[in-house]
Amino acid sequence: MKTNELEKEIGLSKYTIRYYEKEGLIQPKREENGYRDYDDETVQKLKIIKFLRNLQISVDDIKAILDGELDFRHCLKINQVNMQKQIESMNEIKDTIDDYYDKDLPLIEELSEIKNNNNKMGLGFQKTTSTVSLGRKLTPELARRQLIITFIGALVVAVSFSRMPYDLGNMRVLVGIVFFIVTFMLMIAFSFKQTSAMMLDNTLNQSVEFLSDGIYYYQFDGPMSNFKYFFAVVFNKKHQFMHKCLYEDIEKLEVVAKKKYMSIGSPLAYEACVSDFKFTFKDGQTFYFYWPMILNDDARYIAIIVEKKVKHIEDPYNILYAMKQGINLNDYLIGRL
Repeated sequence: MKTNELEKEIGLSKYTIRYYEKEGLIQPKREENGYRDYDDETVQKLKIIKFLRNLQISVDDIKAILDGELDFRHCLKINQVNMQKQIESMNEIKDTIDDYYDKDLPLIEELSEIKNNNNKMGLGFQKTTSTVSLGRKLTPELARRQLIITFIGALVVAVSFSRMPYDLGNMRVLVGIVFFIVTFMLMIAFSFKQTSAMMLDNTLNQSVEFLSDGIYYYQFDGPMSNFKYFFAVVFNKKHQFMHKCLYEDIEKLEVVAKKKYMSIGSPLAYEACVSDFKFTFKDGQTFYFYWPMILNDDARYIAIIVEKKVKHIEDPYNILYAMKQGINLNDYLIGRL
């Protein structure tokens, strides 16, 4: 069989066939005119070689198998172990790619050293988005869940406070009471600042996402504005309330350490050391974020990103250092304030 016929027969290029010949895997016969002639034995050997190469077995190991110096089953076991290591390595690379894509991270070398930590924090708080953020971003799913819970609670309260019998004549009055209480509770729940000392986010719904090219944030701007923002999120129309700022347009970031007096019910109380974040932009606007919730490893990501991307940082207590090291800020600041 001539070379061009062999190519069609087994699906190998003539360059690959010549390479196997050079490596000593096959020894085709030569005709008087110098052309190679491949007998049936060589054709079958090439088919076996092609099969073994498809199993990612090296040329050296194939030669050893064909020469009887290496057991085929033993070779498969070695390759099985190596392939498993390669699969694990590729899965790690895929996870890193997925993580960078989902988080929309900037290209910063130090970020690659952070290992994902998706643990919950505090009383079961979980991130609502995959992006790195200060605060917990309000998403349609979270907003709708809060809306349903609040509506059910308001409905229970309305019915509980209504002493009227449920006959047809009083139904309109009952519906009116329910509507009033539901509306009032929704306004309270979704419009005003939270007052509970146990809540980490002292201003409702605020968040700052750190993306590849800048920050994307929502800033509390009064009860009615926040009420509109909440329902805009419910119906996926929040963009008119969101702000985008490139990193180069952030004039200054101040990391402010404070002591807060935390009351968990009279007479029980304690002091907590917390950090606030103040952004000053080149257009003169500012955004002060009181004690934002930071979940998972976002603190480390944030510290690295702002140190690389924001030119002017005021951090007298080196809070960003503690964040990069994964140190609990309350423990870090005790004795310093």
